[in-house]
Amino acid sequence: MPLPKPSFLAGLALSLAGVAGADDDLNWVDRETMDALPPVQQRPIPVWCSGIYYNPRVGVPAERSDTIITADRTSLTQDGLIEMGGDVLIEEPGRRLTTQSALLDQSSGKFQVDNALRLETDQFTFLADGMSGQTDRREASLDRVRYALFGPGARGTADYIDVVDQFITVEQGTYTTCAPDSNGWRLQGRQIRLDRSEGWGEARDVTLKVKGVPLIWLPWITFPIDDRRKTGMLFPTITTSDSGGADVTQPVYINLHPQMDATVAPRYIDGRGSGLETEFRYLNRFGLGQVSYGVLFSDRQFNDENRELAAWQHSGSIQRWQLTADVNYVSDDFYFKDLDTGLEVSSRTHLPRLGEARYFGRHWQVLGRLQSWQTIDPTLPDDREPYRRLPQLQLSGDPRLVGPVRGLWLSDVTAFDRSDNDTSANPTGARVHMAPGLTARLEKTWGYVEPRARLYHTRYQLDDAEDSGVDPTLTTWGASLDSGLFMERGTRLFGRGYTQTLEPRLFINKVAYAEQDDLPDFDAGELTFSYNTLFRENRFIGYDRIGDEQKVALGVTSRFLRDDDGREQLRLRMGQGYYSGERKVQLDGEPPDDADQTPLVADMRWNFGHDWYLYSEGQWDTHANERQRSSLRLGYTDRERRIFNLGFHDLPQEDIRQSEIATILPIHDNWRLIGRWLYDMENQRTLETLAGAEWRNCCWKIRLLSQRELADDDGDGTLEGDSTVLMQIQMTGLGGFGGRVDTLLERSIPGYRSEYD
Repeated sequence: MPLPKPSFLAGLALSLAGVAGADDDLNWVDRETMDALPPVQQRPIPVWCSGIYYNPRVGVPAERSDTIITADRTSLTQDGLIEMGGDVLIEEPGRRLTTQSALLDQSSGKFQVDNALRLETDQFTFLADGMSGQTDRREASLDRVRYALFGPGARGTADYIDVVDQFITVEQGTYTTCAPDSNGWRLQGRQIRLDRSEGWGEARDVTLKVKGVPLIWLPWITFPIDDRRKTGMLFPTITTSDSGGADVTQPVYINLHPQMDATVAPRYIDGRGSGLETEFRYLNRFGLGQVSYGVLFSDRQFNDENRELAAWQHSGSIQRWQLTADVNYVSDDFYFKDLDTGLEVSSRTHLPRLGEARYFGRHWQVLGRLQSWQTIDPTLPDDREPYRRLPQLQLSGDPRLVGPVRGLWLSDVTAFDRSDNDTSANPTGARVHMAPGLTARLEKTWGYVEPRARLYHTRYQLDDAEDSGVDPTLTTWGASLDSGLFMERGTRLFGRGYTQTLEPRLFINKVAYAEQDDLPDFDAGELTFSYNTLFRENRFIGYDRIGDEQKVALGVTSRFLRDDDGREQLRLRMGQGYYSGERKVQLDGEPPDDADQTPLVADMRWNFGHDWYLYSEGQWDTHANERQRSSLRLGYTDRERRIFNLGFHDLPQEDIRQSEIATILPIHDNWRLIGRWLYDMENQRTLETLAGAEWRNCCWKIRLLSQRELADDDGDGTLEGDSTVLMQIQMTGLGGFGGRVDTLLERSIPGYRSEYD
């Protein structure tokens, strides 16, 4: 008989929605059972699990629906008491209750069930010996309960469960995410409290049992029941290395605000001493960022000195302005060599200290930048350290003038300085660079032509000019013509339709020579030669050198695009540049380059299968008839469990020949092997090895890794082996320890992302 709401089922189900698990009668569905369901009702089961908690019989909850109550016997007293008996079923979309008898007082909203009951929704299953409560206040109490929570895949038992709106209190209860036939781990506590509004649970007087054996007792612990964050103690990070011995870090997470949080992590290194790592993250209308600070007090292996690290990263935007900050500091040059850190600060030769603002308009862009560096390479001489930009101001744009003709504008004003302890004789001062020009791109579906002309002017005002106060200047000009054709045809390969393109390109470039040997070199550099550099106007980066050249570059690209989805299956490129005359402007006093052509460069990217790719590049000196550069990379990732990379890199002129293999390879539903091998073929030595294994099921994920790498621990250029062992243990639903493992894998295994796990 249909009854109007509120019903005690609806009130209780709304109170408990979002939780679930235990045995088969708690709606555990194994693979065989799932495969037998109609395809529309089937749900994916992770390969490392034998099943999931799932109940296809209850349907999807609906906001407006009738509550259907059926029973063998029903009676209604004059004071509004409904008595139901014999196969009682109370059901509405997404919710159902079955029992043998129940009482409901319509006037007060109180209900009572004094016998075994089964409460099911699309989110949980509860089995209890009895239940009572009040529907209007959304309160319920259950006795001797077994439960399953579908979302986190958890199950447990309780002597008593009390439900008040968004809060669930479990007395003398257990909680685990292990499969029904497993007792891998279990929390057993005097009181477990689940707060659905905050997404976290907490347990008091709790014992963590592993395989039924008590492992640790805690007076209090918190754990997530969804993806939200909450203040609490996290699991520790434990590693060991040759240089420092055992290394233990105990992080504490502090949820300060929905848009602010912090982590404070005391740290102890057996061979060095104790310290602290902190990290603060924020999100506001100016963007997101984080502030990090770490200190090791009185390092016993570093003359009992304190060793510190600090960093601030920020990225955000305000309307058309983009704001960026990247400020870093370490107390000594050997910090990253000696101390692995969980803070998100990269180990580099030069630590940036950058603050910049960029404006992106429709035709104009503005850049304001402050930039300096902390050099932490003790082998680098002072005269090779980079300059500071204090500040740099830049305006660039391409406004439309007449028809297809556009103006080109670039102006840059930068003040260059060096660190206070710099002992080199390198000059400092200000530089003004301007590069106005004109361009017109004429484009059709079958091709394009783009002529371009520029005037280059650079003026310096040096702080210690040696030549009677005359400021160095540079003025020259350049012109280029870029053109290309687009041709295509239909073709079929291996039973699939493709569109093949043929895209020849011709680039003619002329930059007039101007004497530049007496100009300072603040930021000039050369790009690594590749197919794309064939089509640059200036062969140098930075504005201190404008490379003279008369060059004709020819290139051709061919693509194979799949007709069914437009995906690029194969891309082939080849090109070469031809010079007229020598290039007199060079860096670091090098003699003029009189080669009449560039190396022949070709590259290929083949995306085969769905997850595989092959990339290859080669450069050939056609005059000397010898190879100048070659590289090869074969990669695979399914963005879930499997990653494979095989690489080879060869630079004969620099005596570099390296090979690399990196993989995460499943060998079983529950096992994955992890490995990386970086080998120096020229010197016949291993630069880095990483080997380990991962075991995972519904309730555990355990990783054990061993890393050995060559490192310059003393800063004298001598590479010595250093070994580290790392372990990560994660109990599903409780978090884990060993977060540095994910950082190491993201750095070492191309294509790996921690969110894939």
